Amino acid sequence: MIDAKTRAELEEIAARYPHKRSGLLPMLHLVQSAAGQITPEGIEACAEILEISAAEVYEVATFYTMYKRRPVGDYHVG
Repeated sequence: MIDAKTRAELEEIAARYPHKRSGLLPMLHLVQSAAGQITPEGIEACAEILEISAAEVYEVATFYTMYKRRPVGDYHVG
């Protein structure tokens, strides 16, 4: 679940860019750091703020391996 503080930070990130969509990657980083993973609620919040579809946000979140859609352990061996 996205709390009010995180949502405000997401909106602040989007406002930094002339084209709001350019803020998607840092927004996904914030969602992941707040929730521990990219959640459906986080995807919806990003989509709503950026005025794009949730499918577009999902496409980006699944393209990059740095975004986790399931809970992960404390350490990542790569």
